[in-house]
Amino acid sequence: MTQQPLLKKLDEAIERIRFLEKENEEALARIKSLDNETRELTRLVALAESKADEILKPVLSASTSKTSAEAPSMAKSGKGLQDLMQEGSGPAQADTRRRYP
Repeated sequence: MTQQPLLKKLDEAIERIRFLEKENEEALARIKSLDNETRELTRLVALAESKADEILKPVLSASTSKTSAEAPSMAKSGKGLQDLMQEGSGPAQADTRRRYP
């Protein structure tokens, strides 16, 4: 008679293990999916950065022909798109948020 409660507890433990294994598999699938999305976004940012560099190249070459007094203002041109985006998160973005909620 004492075997019945033990068998019941064993069945419950087996069910719990199966449930946890299923959750684990789902979590791993989600992690892989997010990892793939992160890689894709990284590639897209790199592509956008290279395109921005292509677009800015003629502008930058034209600006280098100006006087050297204006050169310090163009110091940001050698930085990547991500660096420029981080630096641009100051008052200008706050102003944009104020105008476009």
